[in-house]
Amino acid sequence: MLAHHDDHHHRSCGCCFIVPPRVLRDISRDTSLDIGVRKKLQETFAETNRLKVMREAGRIATLMQARSIAPKLAETTPQEQIFDCKHTQNLPGKPIGNPQSAGEAASTVFNITRQVADFYRSVLGRNSVDGEGMDLVSSLHYRQHFDNAFWNGQQMVYGDGDGSVFTEFYNSPDVIGHELTHGVTQHESGLRYEGEPGALNESISDVFGSVFHQWLEKWPAANSDGWLIGAGIMGPKSLAKKYTCLRDMLDPGASHCLSPQPGSYDNFDPAGDVHENSGIPNRAFALFAQAVGGNAWDQAIKVWYDACTQRHLSSGATFSEFKAATLEAAAAAGVQQQAAAAWKAVNVP
Repeated sequence: MLAHHDDHHHRSCGCCFIVPPRVLRDISRDTSLDIGVRKKLQETFAETNRLKVMREAGRIATLMQARSIAPKLAETTPQEQIFDCKHTQNLPGKPIGNPQSAGEAASTVFNITRQVADFYRSVLGRNSVDGEGMDLVSSLHYRQHFDNAFWNGQQMVYGDGDGSVFTEFYNSPDVIGHELTHGVTQHESGLRYEGEPGALNESISDVFGSVFHQWLEKWPAANSDGWLIGAGIMGPKSLAKKYTCLRDMLDPGASHCLSPQPGSYDNFDPAGDVHENSGIPNRAFALFAQAVGGNAWDQAIKVWYDACTQRHLSSGATFSEFKAATLEAAAAAGVQQQAAAAWKAVNVP
């Protein structure tokens, strides 16, 4: 079904973050911020870079190998495990026995993670991130005031934010959906985390994270709030500066985005971070979903999911190759015209 390439094991997304390193670096230079907050941003930037170079290659390769030779067991339901790092960087941390009664952080992460699994199952017919019922592990309170959330190839990790620029990273359902979807991509096409495939990797996470959030809130595709990424993690300082989100899929370059992006392939930055260029396919999906109409989870997301899982997407897929895969899937679903118009709007060749 899938074209797994050899480089999948070395270069797929080991650590995928919600906040781009460049954004952390740039904000940490903002002299209007408290020195303590700037220090936390600088520490997160350094740690984000450290984690980026720590590839989970060996373990992921073992995991993939184990899957390919394991006998197909009866369908298992993913179990959830929540851990507390107690502000250290020891993963996974101390197990939380009953997350539902262990405070807001644990209960929120437990409930939203379960709902992501429900979304995968009921909307996409997928059993957990690996399609085979993989348990979902989350670690809370990573380091002190850590300004990020990430999927490390095995599990979810959440920082508490600095309380000024960013609040707790579990506060945005789309962030949780985004990060868990990196696990799906890892198990499917294994898109490399650089250049165009890296931007696609990020975009696919934004797409599924946003549609999960819309599904949760019962927002139709026409509701612009459903296309904001990270609206729930904006701290008081960010809101005071009129930043309402990290990214806006409908309007990637908008001034209310803390991390503005290009919205057209004409402005693709070959030297840009994977989080920046992802604005181009993000906008294509948002336009496509709005053109199809109704709820994005009824039809639009299924076309994208088909392109991600059934269309032999390689780990080095370009925007043009991904566009072709979505057009093929859209044709099968009878919405090729809307998909073609959306890609034309962002000028992907």
